[in-house]
Order: sequence, then structure tokens, then C-alpha cells
Amino acid sequence: MVIDIHTHIFCPSVETLLSEHGGAPLTAYRRDMSIDSRHTDAEQAKLLQAPFNIVERRLDDMKRMGIDLQVISPAPGQFHYRTGALVDQISRMQNDHVAARVAAAPHAFVGVGTLPMPDIAAAIREASRAVEQLGLRGFQIDTLVNEIELSDRSLDPLWTHLVRLDVPIIIHPLGFSHGERLGPFFMVNTVGQPLEEHIAFQHLVFGGVIDRHPELKVLICHGGGYAPFYIGRLDHAWAHRPELKRLIAEPPSAYLKRFYFDSCVFRTDLIALLVTLAGPERILMGSDYPFDMGDPDPVATLNGCSTLSPAMRQMITGDNAKKLFKIAVDDQ
Repeated sequence: MVIDIHTHIFCPSVETLLSEHGGAPLTAYRRDMSIDSRHTDAEQAKLLQAPFNIVERRLDDMKRMGIDLQVISPAPGQFHYRTGALVDQISRMQNDHVAARVAAAPHAFVGVGTLPMPDIAAAIREASRAVEQLGLRGFQIDTLVNEIELSDRSLDPLWTHLVRLDVPIIIHPLGFSHGERLGPFFMVNTVGQPLEEHIAFQHLVFGGVIDRHPELKVLICHGGGYAPFYIGRLDHAWAHRPELKRLIAEPPSAYLKRFYFDSCVFRTDLIALLVTLAGPERILMGSDYPFDMGDPDPVATLNGCSTLSPAMRQMITGDNAKKLFKIAVDDQ
């Protein structure tokens, strides 16, 4: 079974709800984007409506891409953490939407939801509902909860609860929180998102989250952003800066084997490096479908990686996903 663990759908009813309450809050991605990139995104939006939510279209695309099953999750632009009291309702609407799409083709989809992260009590309640009632297999969240970093101890009760539920979190940003310089050249995406992922990695590691919650399963999209590919500088800083050395007992590179990463890095040599650094059991195939910044043929990208043995390739294209998301072949 070939499994794509990084795909998105869009919940129209969330935008309808927000329009009734004054409109969606401006995201960093939209705030910092150039006029040219806004025009491109507007044209992309027209093309995305069908693959987002028309099941038959997705199934056709999956067949063309050689994908047997997709893990579907909300579009990151719909986190909407700055909607105040609406955030709980928005998360529930998205999780219901994901569950409905899975029910439409349970042989082809499993679902990952999202959580109302600014309200931890509500997030804990919704995690239980989404897993125990809707059958979702994990949760996708942003790299930052408004002004709260992922290392903040106020989030610890949620991490503890997710360990108890035995489901992973997927880290997926949209743009960069302080991206005022990233408007030109589509840097809001090409620079901003991997930078957010790098910052999240550092907070989870140096901020003690991974040590406090060693059983927490965390997958960082887009190959982990810059973190794995610049890990040498982090190790050097840890070795030479006492304010870092006292925080963790092992170098940051040792923590790479405690995370999961997708393969959406577009180059076979980078996939090979990820495998070397984190181990083949920590890499899962992901495309970022249906966005234009996704890998249109993730199977071919992996097949082009000559350093992968057949066993490694099987782990990355399916076996690791089965374990992380509890996908039983007999259920599909």
C-alpha cells in the first residue's frame, strides 16, 4: 500500500461562518504576500476547488500518482487561531468535514483533524471527540499559537492528553509570523514556512517538550524545514554555548530520531540526507496535494533516490504511515 500522508481539504462552511462574523482574520501569509503572489494564489484557488472536495477527482488524481491511500487534513489557512470564541466551533466544523470525506471513501482516506489551540481545555475535549467519536488519527497544528510558542508549559496538558490518545501531531505553518521582509519572490512560502518549522523544532527540543513528553509523536512537514539540513550549526551551538548545553543532555541531532518528517523536499539527495540523519523509520511519503507547492509525483521522487534499499522505500511509502496512523490493511 502506497500512502500519501500530507494532503489537504478545505471546509467551505468555516468561511461562511466567518463571513457572518466580520470575515476571516488576516493570516501572516496573506499579510506579507506580494501583489503578484496574491494574484497567483487567486488563480490557484479556482483550480483547487475540485481536488479539495470532489471525491471522484481526488481518486482519479491518486490513481494517476500511484497513491493507494491519502491521509487528509485541513488546509493550514483554516486554523484561524485569532477568531476568539469561534475557534472551538471552527475546529469542530473542520473535523466533522474531514470525517465526512473519509466516510465517502473509507478505502482511500484516513483523516487528521485540527484543534482549537488557543483554548487548551477545548482542545483536549475536541481531541477526545475527534479520535473517539469521529475516528480521526491525529491533529495538524501551526508552529505558533498566536503569541504562544509550542514550548510553553501551558500546552503540556494537551501533549499529555495526545500521548494518552496515542495519536500524532503534525506541524504545518502557513507563512512566517514576522515575515515583513518576505513579500518579494514568494519568500512567504519558500523561506517563511521552513523557517517556522525550524523554530518549532528548536522550541520542542530546547524548550524541553520532547524530554517532558518522550512518547509524544511529532511529524514536521516539508522535511522538517531547515532544521535537519542545518543541524550541524545547532550541534555546534549546543557544544559551545552554555545557555544551550544546560537545557538538553544530548546534541540536537540526536533528537532528529525522535521526530517524524515527510518527504516533501523535492530532491532525492535531500531525502537521502533525511534518511541518514533521522533513520528510514522516521520518514513518511508526503506530497502536499493539491497545492501547487506540493510534489506532483512523490513516488517518482522516492524511486529516484538510489541510496534507498527496497526495504527502506517500502517503509517510507507505506509501512511507517501504517504504524503512525494505525492503518490496518484489512480495514481499507
